Amino acid sequence: MMSRFTSRWWCLSVAVVLFATVQAQVPPVLTREAFVRIVLENHPMARQAALRPELGAASVRSARGGFDPKATANYDEKTFDEKNYFQLFDAGLKVPTWYGVELFAGFQENGGDLLDPQASTPDDGLLKVGGSISLGQGLFIDQRRAALRRAQAYQRATEAEQVQLLNDLLLQALNDHTDWVAAYRALQVSDTAVALASIRLEAVRGSWRGGDRPAIDTLEAYIQLQDRQMRQQQAALNFRNAGLRLSNHLWDAAQRPLELAPGILPDGSDLFSPPAPALNEVTIDSALVRHPLLAQATARIEQLEVDRRLRSEMLKPELDLKYQWLGDGGALNNEPGVGLLQQGHQFGVGFQVPLFLRRERGELTIARLRLTDADLGLERDRLRIRNRIRERVNDIAVFGDQVQLGASMVVNNERLLAGENQRFNAGESSLFLVNAREVPLIDARIRQVDLEARLRKSYFSLDHEAGTLWQAWRP
Repeated sequence: MMSRFTSRWWCLSVAVVLFATVQAQVPPVLTREAFVRIVLENHPMARQAALRPELGAASVRSARGGFDPKATANYDEKTFDEKNYFQLFDAGLKVPTWYGVELFAGFQENGGDLLDPQASTPDDGLLKVGGSISLGQGLFIDQRRAALRRAQAYQRATEAEQVQLLNDLLLQALNDHTDWVAAYRALQVSDTAVALASIRLEAVRGSWRGGDRPAIDTLEAYIQLQDRQMRQQQAALNFRNAGLRLSNHLWDAAQRPLELAPGILPDGSDLFSPPAPALNEVTIDSALVRHPLLAQATARIEQLEVDRRLRSEMLKPELDLKYQWLGDGGALNNEPGVGLLQQGHQFGVGFQVPLFLRRERGELTIARLRLTDADLGLERDRLRIRNRIRERVNDIAVFGDQVQLGASMVVNNERLLAGENQRFNAGESSLFLVNAREVPLIDARIRQVDLEARLRKSYFSLDHEAGTLWQAWRP
């Protein structure tokens, strides 16, 4: 029995220590800066975004492999019916270049009783050095160069995709953090309202006991307290639920989800907004140049342009030239009278062209249509993003005015309540009128919190629409 109790106690202790270790990574006052730092460092989507440039770099590295030098070696022999037909050995090195010229050097040694005469080589083997080039199709672009160009465009697209993923992540995270701060501020307003109602109830009860107030006033004060307690419970529920939504963005370095402990609170000043930005067409145009969505679309257009160039190249006839110098392998042993690459050469020309070019012309038309479609889509996206930026600027202007009006309404309601309290204390007013003044004040304060939250989120939305939200929080 004791051992079972000890085991359970040990497991509970380990769980408590692990929970405390996880919670220790979240500061007691979770400011916006600390929250964003945790999100960017540990959130799975942030780590996924970090993989995108690596994918692009790997694609470029793979495409560059088409230009890697290649060593080749081949040996083939045939014997049959006690006859030595042939032994063929051919080894060399091929070096592709960016300009379509392929250089090669090699050594060839063949022998045998029934060897094809054109495959015969000197006794010490045959040296060969030369190159080949396509003067028709493939002169300006070929599959290898097109693959590299597409990979480089894809790399730029992955970098833009990383920024877009981080922008989307931060927008949702910052909005949830703002909702959490606003819920806490609203809960503070409700707590204050309940405390005032409790104090008023006790004061009215004291006046009733002293004979200055009727009993019905105590019932009205108690109903007011109950109403505000109900609002307080709803505000507390909103705050807890906002904390749960905020926890969706909290992870530790080991990819374990974090939860907000009951004692972790926000910084109320995070709800304040900076001055309204002054954006003009030049500023918007500058934002559009770096927008990640447009950068991805531009990279896609670059890939389609490469395809169009390649398809246009396919309309040309194939004209391949090959030349190589030949020499006796004895030159490697410094044999007298044998020079390096002085014995001969080999030259070849290849030509072919389809007569109707229907497939090539059809693929070129498809490539052009896809490119035109992508260009139109880019212009559409550019206009849509421009208008969205203007919408967010309009939101900020209106919400900023509403925040100022809301603050003025709070001050005016406070004045009305203060005047009504003076009349109530002088016996010239009733508890009903005091409550009628206090309820609009509470509503105005809660509405003010909501307006400040909407204004703060409008700034985040503006940076997101401009594609610069991540840069604003980039470490």
